Amino acid sequence: MLSIDHQKDLKTLEHLYRNADREDNVTWFPDEPLAMMGITGAGKTTVAMEFCRSHSRRLYFSFRNLTANIAPKILSSQHTEIFSEGPADTWDTFFAALKKHFAGAYHVLVFDDLDDRNDRDDFLKALQTYMREDKRRNPFVILLLRPENSFDLDYYDQYLWTYTLADLRRSFPHMTDEDRLRLYSITGGLTGLLSYYDETLSFDENLIRFCRRDSFFFSLGRRMLAEHFRTPESYCSVMAAIAADHHRLSDIAAFAGFTNKKCGTYLQALCDAGLIDTRKERSDDRRSTTRYYFVTGYMAFWARFLMTLQTSTVTDDPALLNCMHVYIDHTLAPEMFHRCCMDWFHVHIKKFEVPGERLFELVFPKDAAVFDHVFQSGKKYCFLKIWTDMDGRYGAEDFRELENFSVEINPFYDNEYILCSIHRFNDSMWRLSKKYENVHLVEARFLSY
Repeated sequence: MLSIDHQKDLKTLEHLYRNADREDNVTWFPDEPLAMMGITGAGKTTVAMEFCRSHSRRLYFSFRNLTANIAPKILSSQHTEIFSEGPADTWDTFFAALKKHFAGAYHVLVFDDLDDRNDRDDFLKALQTYMREDKRRNPFVILLLRPENSFDLDYYDQYLWTYTLADLRRSFPHMTDEDRLRLYSITGGLTGLLSYYDETLSFDENLIRFCRRDSFFFSLGRRMLAEHFRTPESYCSVMAAIAADHHRLSDIAAFAGFTNKKCGTYLQALCDAGLIDTRKERSDDRRSTTRYYFVTGYMAFWARFLMTLQTSTVTDDPALLNCMHVYIDHTLAPEMFHRCCMDWFHVHIKKFEVPGERLFELVFPKDAAVFDHVFQSGKKYCFLKIWTDMDGRYGAEDFRELENFSVEINPFYDNEYILCSIHRFNDSMWRLSKKYENVHLVEARFLSY
């Protein structure tokens, strides 16, 4: 059974297929292909293959592991009913056979893994000619691409986004909020990974299944590196350094055994590939420094535990399994929850702004601030507290300390309090929020809406 998001994407594809020559409010011409874009693991192939299934005029082709000299021959050999005169030697003969087979009938062609080819110019040229030859109705061509891909061809793009916590709650309704956040933190919302989660099993049992050497969860990290780099092993030491909580260039270089210059080159390549990104953070001496972090919790988890794992399963090493639990609960899940809360805040930010005054963040010394973030807009202050521990239940007494800190800065009724918790708040906190309109409670389950 396909996920909710895949069903939505299928409906979108069907709509575009039936209305490709009369789409409103988009700059899309019938002789341009549709580029379905998404990061590796986002489900592009699953959606495209389901879209083509059970339809005689919808064909799927994959360029994975094919070189320029054999690609037309291999792809044409998959459909002997079309290429009855034998496999095609060139792209011109490949598309000539398709033209003869479909004889002007509206049809679909899907080309996957085009990102892997450095020699795609001849293919794109022949494809463009094929799409423009039939003036009655052009074929509907779909190219499955990663977001960073670019080439000299006009196309209309359609993105496949990763899952959100809202999608997880709808797709896995029987999971606890805590397990749902754990799953979200180690998969990054990639549907290719989530599809392997079995809700009839516990999270621990699924984690063991994920970490088997023959699982898709285990192999995806290496596949992502291989798709971007000719020698992916060269980047493993840099990724291991970040996974070991070294985030400054000098610390990563020392751990990996590279010079700062060489390490910087590797880091930039990883950034360009979308596997890591940079953040500006203040050090203890208040100076701003650039630090490097993994973009998704999946890559952080994979680099820390699976990149060099030699055992067939984590059950062979109970200590390792325990370390995974600690890392998920104390690092990945809190970071993911903090990110989701900040996304929620920025979606609702206009409610907390004074007309004509935008919110900007105030910086407090770490040892003096009891809030995670403090924002100001005119005379209004927004105090944001994000509790990220998995088991905490917070009540009115926990709010008093926060309130005492805030009123030293600004009067209570000129403040907005946004309190976030993975777990559910105590009843006393809910009574407090009903009493005061400026106290807002955000639980993990509310981030599902």
